[in-house]
Amino acid sequence: MQIVAILLAAGASTRFHGNKLTADFNGRELYRHALDALCSAPDIQQTIVVVSPDFRIPADYPNCNFIVNSCSADGMSSSLRAGVRAAPPEAAAYMITMADMPRITPSVIAMIIRHYFESGKQIIVPTYHGRNGHPVIISAAFKDDLLALTGDVGARQLIQRYAKSVGHFELDDDAVVSDVDTLEDLCTIKY
Repeated sequence: MQIVAILLAAGASTRFHGNKLTADFNGRELYRHALDALCSAPDIQQTIVVVSPDFRIPADYPNCNFIVNSCSADGMSSSLRAGVRAAPPEAAAYMITMADMPRITPSVIAMIIRHYFESGKQIIVPTYHGRNGHPVIISAAFKDDLLALTGDVGARQLIQRYAKSVGHFELDDDAVVSDVDTLEDLCTIKY
């Protein structure tokens, strides 16, 4: 079963007052932490990175497919649609995560994937103390629904609409809810 990772990296960083994805976090650009975790995780067959038109695509990720979302100003759903459209037709599921979540590790990704296979649910949402997080896994059975999303809310609408298909996976790791929205977040987030 092929799982394709979609890393959303086309946000405007409005609350950060600058490009947060290229900001330094522990000696590397912020987005590279999430991307490296996906690239190192077992069971991820392909990683698609959806970026804004002004993003400088790095040469040191030859096995990743960088997709420029020329409609990134239309919100997160436009990036999600771009990532799903770029996935190969044989993709069985999509692992969707955000580039501003630097503490996600390959082992956390592996646990979420294992739970997806074992749970029998078509959508897996990791949680920490009951709070929904990322990365989420969504079966390709929902491809048309993902392609129909609008606005700046990502897959939240789909997850709510198909609540009976959702399995929540509680983790004892706040990495699944730790993201960087502001400069203060960048300074306080623990690695």
